[in-house]
Amino acid sequence: MSTAVEPDLGRRFRHAAGRFPTGVTVLSTVEDGRPCGMTVSSFTSVSLDPLLVLVSLGNGSRTCERIRRSGVFAVTVLADAQQEVARWFAGRARPDGAVAFDGIPWRPAPHSSAPILTDGVSFFDCEVEQVHAAGDHAVVIGAVRAFDVLSDRPPLLFVRSRFGRLTE
Repeated sequence: MSTAVEPDLGRRFRHAAGRFPTGVTVLSTVEDGRPCGMTVSSFTSVSLDPLLVLVSLGNGSRTCERIRRSGVFAVTVLADAQQEVARWFAGRARPDGAVAFDGIPWRPAPHSSAPILTDGVSFFDCEVEQVHAAGDHAVVIGAVRAFDVLSDRPPLLFVRSRFGRLTE
């Protein structure tokens, strides 16, 4: 069931939901040898048996369509010093393909070959398990095929439309 959302309702919803802090990740895939990626804050673990994670992607994003076609993706949890990386991969004007990763240290994930940003905190290398339509987004469930911790640095957070840091 779909209803037209009044313009102010969507803005108010985003404002309220933005009070919930999230981590910041870069989601990546590789299709026909061409890497692509985008910033995603809607990432969570789902299950330990089997190992599953979830990401939510706008239906119109180029990365969403490529993940549907490739069937694989990787998620890198960003460190608190990676605000510029998060901004870069959130920008719609960034170039397509490998050039989008120029100057950003990365390596191919062991299962999918999708880019893992090596200055991040941790990574999850996944195979698409399920894709569910959810309004203007797709909820992608990934079966984790490889994962690891990359560093002990604090993660980058996002709350109230701003980046933040953990404080002791």
